[in-house]
Amino acid sequence: MATLDAMNQKMGRGTVRLGVARPDAAWQLRCAHRSARYTTNWQELKRLR
Repeated sequence: MATLDAMNQKMGRGTVRLGVARPDAAWQLRCAHRSARYTTNWQELKRLR
């Protein structure tokens, strides 16, 4: 954090930030595009006959 603070102090406030997506970001992930949870959700396991 000290390094981030030093860089922001030198280059201007908000120049360097942690990699966190903003809620209003246009490229934010959507639930419809997520991968299936085969290892964590029994209902999403593939069924073989």
